[in-house]
Amino acid sequence: MAKPDSIEKALNYFKANEIFFHLFLLFKNEYESTSKLVEKVDVSEYTLEELAPVAAFLSQPKAVFQNRKEIDLAQFERQLQEMFGLKISLPEFLNVYFQSVLSLVSSTQQLPPQEMKNYFDYLEKEFALLTGWFQYLKRGTSDSQWIYQLISDSPAVFEDRVLYLSEAVRLLPERPLRLSMFSKIVTGDAHALDRHTVLGKLFLHVLAEDARYHAIEPVKIPGENSEVNRLLLKFNILRDDITNYTTVANIYAETIDGYHPMWESAAHLHSVMNVPMRELIDIVTAYPANEAQTVWVVENPVVFSSVLDEVPNAPMICTQGTFSLATIELMDRLVEEECDIRYSGDMTPEGIRRAERVLMRYPQNAQPWKMDIPAYHAARSKEEVITEEEMKKLDRFTLDIFSCLKDEIKDFRNPAYQEALISEMISELKYYYQ
Repeated sequence: MAKPDSIEKALNYFKANEIFFHLFLLFKNEYESTSKLVEKVDVSEYTLEELAPVAAFLSQPKAVFQNRKEIDLAQFERQLQEMFGLKISLPEFLNVYFQSVLSLVSSTQQLPPQEMKNYFDYLEKEFALLTGWFQYLKRGTSDSQWIYQLISDSPAVFEDRVLYLSEAVRLLPERPLRLSMFSKIVTGDAHALDRHTVLGKLFLHVLAEDARYHAIEPVKIPGENSEVNRLLLKFNILRDDITNYTTVANIYAETIDGYHPMWESAAHLHSVMNVPMRELIDIVTAYPANEAQTVWVVENPVVFSSVLDEVPNAPMICTQGTFSLATIELMDRLVEEECDIRYSGDMTPEGIRRAERVLMRYPQNAQPWKMDIPAYHAARSKEEVITEEEMKKLDRFTLDIFSCLKDEIKDFRNPAYQEALISEMISELKYYYQ
C-alpha cells in the first residue's frame, strides 16, 4: 500500500491543474462502462495547450498529441506509480482522488445540504425546462458530484450556466443542426458547447439525463466520440456530418419523397459510395438492391473491395475497423426493414468485441459470418502470438455464440485475419448472387 505522504503528493500534483479533474472524470466513466479493462481514452476534444500538463506528466513533448489524441492508461498508471512511488492501480487512485475532492468540497462548501436543496428548488422555479435534471441532481449520485463542486465554487456562475442550458433545451432544433451553429444561437459563441468545456459537459449531462430509458438508471456522459455523436443526434444536433461516413455498395435508400436517385444510380452501376452523415439525415429507410434481405458487413477495406471485384452486385457495408455513427445509422435503417446483417471481422480479441457489439445491438437480425472454428483455423496466423494482455480481453465478452471460438483462440493463441478468407467469401456470395 502506498505511503500517505506519497498519496498526498500525487493528489496535490493533480489538483494543481484543472485538466486532470476533467481527464479523471473521463477515465472513471470509461472504467465503469468497460468493466475496468479499458486501454486507451480518446482526448481529441482537448487542445494541445490544454493537454500540455498531461504531456509533461508523461515526460513527453506536447507534440505527442499532435496526430493521435489518446491516452494509454497503462502508461499513465506506470508513470503515476513511478513518479510518486505508489503501489496502487489507476482505478484505485481515482477512487482516492475523487474521495479527496468530494471531501474538499464538503469542507469548503458554500451551501450546506439543506441550502443546496433550497438552491435546486429555486432553480426549478426559475428554469422549469430543467426540472427533471434538477430533481436528478438532488439525489446526490456519484456522477453528479462534480456538478456539486461547480455549485460550491460559485452558485452565481453556475446559475449563469443554467441560463444557457435552459435556452439550449428550449431551442433544441426540430431538424438536424450543426453543434457549432446551435451553440452560436444559444450562447453567441460557436464553441461554448464543445465537449471539453464545462458548459459542454453540463449540456451532455442534461441530454444524457433526458435520454435515459428508466428513471433508476444513473446518468453517464458518453466517453467515445461516436457515443457523444449518437446522443446529440437524438436531439437533432450534429457534431460532424461530413467526415463521419459509411462505405456502402448495392443498397437502396428512400426519403419521405420516395427513391433517392443517388443511391438508386449507384446500386444500378454497382458503384461504391462513401456516404457522410449529412446525406443520411433524410433517409427514412434502406434495404438491399435485390430480392434477398441480407447485407454483408465486413471490417476490412481490402476484403470489401476484393469481394466486390468478383461479386459486384453483393449488398455490402465496410466498417473500416470502427463503427462510425453513419454506419450504425444505416444498419439501424436496414434492421427496421427486417434485413439480416451478416458481420465478418478478424478473429482477435478486439475483432470479437466489435462483432459482439453488432450482435448485441441487433439480436434478432445479426449473425456472425466466417467467424467460427473452421474459419479460424483456415485464417490462423501461426507466426503471430496474441499477447497476454490481449488474451485477457476474451474474458470480458458475454455472448455464447462466440464461446467455442474464444476457447479455441485461448488454446492456440494465434490471431486470424479475414483477408485469408476472401476466396471462401467470394465463393459463397457467388452462390447467392450469380
